[in-house]
Amino acid sequence: MKVGIVGGGAGGLISAIEIKRNSNFEVIIFEKMDRVGKKILATGNGRCNYTNINASSKNYYSIEKGFVDFALKEFDVQSTINFFNELGVFPREEKEGKLYPFSEQATAILDCLRNEIERLKVEVRTSFKVEKVKRQGKGFKVIGEDGESVYCDKVIIASGGCASPSLGSDGSGFKILESLGHSVSKLAPVLVQIKTDVSDIKGLKGIKFDANVSLLQRDKLIGSCFGEVLFTEYGLSGPPIFQLSTKTAFRKNLKISIDFMSEYSPKEVYDILENRKENLSHLNMEAFFSGLLNKRIGNVVAKRAGIEKLSFPVSKLERQLLWKMASIIKDFELEVVGVKGFSNAQVTAGGVYSLEFDKKSMESKIVKGLYACGEVLDVYGDCGGYNLQWAWSSGRLAGRAIVKEG
Repeated sequence: MKVGIVGGGAGGLISAIEIKRNSNFEVIIFEKMDRVGKKILATGNGRCNYTNINASSKNYYSIEKGFVDFALKEFDVQSTINFFNELGVFPREEKEGKLYPFSEQATAILDCLRNEIERLKVEVRTSFKVEKVKRQGKGFKVIGEDGESVYCDKVIIASGGCASPSLGSDGSGFKILESLGHSVSKLAPVLVQIKTDVSDIKGLKGIKFDANVSLLQRDKLIGSCFGEVLFTEYGLSGPPIFQLSTKTAFRKNLKISIDFMSEYSPKEVYDILENRKENLSHLNMEAFFSGLLNKRIGNVVAKRAGIEKLSFPVSKLERQLLWKMASIIKDFELEVVGVKGFSNAQVTAGGVYSLEFDKKSMESKIVKGLYACGEVLDVYGDCGGYNLQWAWSSGRLAGRAIVKEG
């Protein structure tokens, strides 16, 4: 039995390990890059947030509700922790349940996987870009772009989505699966920066601040997150923005609301501003927010409230203006005009329809002997290690199913 795995990322590597540990099958990984696992090295800012202790089905999105449940149950977070611990990776838990290697090096995750596939004698064909996978008898012919072909009895497509094409995810897996009769949903970049109307915030570029950020669609709350936000030339970045970007996929008429003082109610913010007026009545608006908000942010708040000139005396701030500024501080709105593209994104929303695959084996319901795992399917997760957990769980499940099927 020969198993071909298209893609040497997280899902492909763990499926190869699962197969070789439990069978004498021949396993070949076809990887278009010059080495396997390049995208793993880029995760978690080079530290690799490889799972999350809070991972459950509520953290995932797919066309088929509950598609992830079986895979996550069969190879859950503790199983993932144990798997990597046995390979030498000791975990470090950080805020929000994120797990990293204790060494804080993404290379630790990749090295242990590479060491294991070498130990198990998995054949790895790097710089082999799979152009087509064709049915041949009861098996498949895996064809490279140079025309070279390799016969495999079973094939796992683990080639990722479209996010971070420079690291190998160029959408080629979608074309392969479409040619075999599968359908691909709409695609969108997620875990990515959000583009907003920048007409009055251009001067805020480079400012970092902690705030509560909410995403709304026609004034309906879609989601909210707290953390460090960065103003950019195109809009917003930072962990809360990446998290909320998972909820921008396939939605229109969105806006961001920033609460610069989430610890306080609107009335409390008003009281703070009123007290500042009394204490700083000898100053003008250029100095009013110094020590409370970043001065440049404060200047935009004042302008949005209707104060055109920073020479405006603090002593002339009336109750209505104070309330207006308090409201803006609590609800600083920005229209969402889009997100950055796939080259900036960490994950692809959408993919090959999960409805066309068996959630208990990852085998195609259309083509027997064909499997898929990870990001090539229409499953994507929240920010924080959830997408790698899906790759581990679904890849391991595909490998296990192939061994069981024989």
